[in-house]
Amino acid sequence: MAGIARQLGTTWRTVWRSIKPLLEAMAADPSRFEYVSSLGVDEHVWHHVSTKPVAEGGRGPKDLTGMVDLTLYEQGRVRARLLDLVPGRSDKVYADWLAERGEAFRTGIKVATLDPFHGYKNAIDDQLDDAVAVLDAFPVVKLGTDALDQWPRRVQQQTLGHRGRKGDPLYGIRTLLRAGAEKLTAKQWSRFETAIAANEETHLPVYLAWS
Repeated sequence: MAGIARQLGTTWRTVWRSIKPLLEAMAADPSRFEYVSSLGVDEHVWHHVSTKPVAEGGRGPKDLTGMVDLTLYEQGRVRARLLDLVPGRSDKVYADWLAERGEAFRTGIKVATLDPFHGYKNAIDDQLDDAVAVLDAFPVVKLGTDALDQWPRRVQQQTLGHRGRKGDPLYGIRTLLRAGAEKLTAKQWSRFETAIAANEETHLPVYLAWS
C-alpha cells in the first residue's frame, strides 16, 4: 500500500479507499473457492502489530493462517492465489475454515500442502482425509540443510574434540555442503575431495549424507 502511494504521489489512505471495496468484493465472492484441487496452508505472523484486541487500541491479531490455491493450470503453471487469511494459528482454526467451505470443496481437494506444524496436519486428517498431505518444499530443504550442518559438527567433535575452526577440513567445506553437486566449480570439487580424503574413514559418512 505504501509503495503504491509513493508511486502515485498520494497518501496511504487515498489508495486504501480505492482498494478496500475491491478486497471486500473479492472476499464476498464464493466463486474463488471453485475448482481448487491443490490447497496450501501456512502461518503468517505480523511481527509489527500489537497483540492487544482492536477494542483496546490494538491493530488486530498477530498470528494468522493463510490458505492458497496451488492448483495447476492446463499449461502446468501454479495458480498461487491467496484464498483467505484468518486470525489464529491452530488445528481448530484451519479445521473450522475447511468445515465452513462445505463438502463439495473438501472432496475436491486432492493434494494438501503444509509446513511441519502438526496442528495443520491434524486439521487435514480431520477434514481432508481423502487428500494427500505434502510438505512444502522450503521446510523440506531446510530440514535437509540442518541435517547436513549437524552431521559435520558431530564428526568434527568425534575426530578433533572441538568445534570447527579455521584450518579444519570439514569446517573449510561447510558452505559447500549446502550446495548441490551441479553448483560446484572444479576448484570447489577439489577442495571438497581434499577435505574428505583428510580422514576418509570418518569423513566418508559426511560425503554420503551430502550426496
